[in-house]
Amino acid sequence: LDEAGPSYRGHDVAGLARSASFEQVAELLWTDRLAAEPVTWVVPDADAVRHCANAIAGYGPGLDWINRLAVIATAVGIGHAGDDPATAARRILTMIPAVLVSQPDRDRAAKSAVAPSGDYAAQVAAVFAPDAGEALVGAIRRALVLLADHELATSTLAVRVAGSVRADPYAAIVAGLAVVSGPLHGAAGAAASLLFNDCIELGAADAVRRRLVARERLPGFGHMIYRNEDPRFTVLIEAVRRLPDPEGRLFVFDDLLAEAGRVVSRPPNIDLALAALAFVGGIDPKAPLFAIARIAGWAAHLAEELDERPVRFRGLARRSTG
Repeated sequence: LDEAGPSYRGHDVAGLARSASFEQVAELLWTDRLAAEPVTWVVPDADAVRHCANAIAGYGPGLDWINRLAVIATAVGIGHAGDDPATAARRILTMIPAVLVSQPDRDRAAKSAVAPSGDYAAQVAAVFAPDAGEALVGAIRRALVLLADHELATSTLAVRVAGSVRADPYAAIVAGLAVVSGPLHGAAGAAASLLFNDCIELGAADAVRRRLVARERLPGFGHMIYRNEDPRFTVLIEAVRRLPDPEGRLFVFDDLLAEAGRVVSRPPNIDLALAALAFVGGIDPKAPLFAIARIAGWAAHLAEELDERPVRFRGLARRSTG
């Protein structure tokens, strides 16, 4: 990482987001090779899809998106404990849209197991926006690429810790999902989405002022790595601005940017861009695009961790002298 943004195996992530598919980028992370030709992953068989769908349905309607991903990862891992990290990630990633698209109400098991078609971004779009046009699919594709890895984020560190004690890849990925569910990590985009709702109800100035008066951090602004604007924000917003916008939601977004720019010094980050994608694109603001994308990076880190000495993460407690 540097101020220009992340790079994956020496490839600038902005360039990848504008030109490569998520599958190509995932394979780059896992193999250190960027395929020039399209990459196609094997679609899971119908019985496996039904097994995962039934596992989710068994928990009832209260299961949120991240926990659905955790159930899928756990169910897929049964019988595949010997998989290497890349194989485990491929199995989980291909299963996610196949299972979730078969549950239109997100609460009942699949009666049929017809996997969505198209590249991976199109398959994911079919889950959260069944009528998605190419512009929205393209924006989701960019989001998946931009979010696939970000060095040693807390969820990635959790995956490496699990790998250091030689947990199987499926369990290690579930560890990452547990951490990414936190509102200060992968769920931060949902908080930024609430800010957009307030902008519609109150106007941007009052929505921002209300949070500042309450001494709350303005969601979607500032980043501990980037002192200036998060470079991933710019690349994703390019795609968001191409989305159909019959309700004029981009005007709300621009009002928020202008108002925040006047009163806070922290620039916008990828969480705001992800929230804008959901807001303008009309998809569930809690859709776990962040977590789905990051599975690719977690598998790459896990493979590297398995080449390190085991149990290398161990904290030491010290008695306080204060």
